[in-house]
Amino acid sequence: MSIDETMEAHGFRLSAGCSGEASYTKFVQSHGKRAYVNVTNSGGDGFPTSLDDPVTVAVYDLKSGDELAPGQSFKSLSAYLDSIGK
Repeated sequence: MSIDETMEAHGFRLSAGCSGEASYTKFVQSHGKRAYVNVTNSGGDGFPTSLDDPVTVAVYDLKSGDELAPGQSFKSLSAYLDSIGK
């Protein structure tokens, strides 16, 4: 299964921001607001390209774009996916 298929199975889709940086995103409810989870490579400047890549995961308000929870680092994308289950 490709990384895109794996992320899709967990409810994420690949999306690009205005600056051209891509990440995996998933829409959620957080702190009573519509929000999205953003998964990037550890540098925050793109998306992970393998399940072994270190990642940063943050939750943002859908309307304002404000961060609702501090970004959290994971040693690998697979470690993050294991932490959320399916």
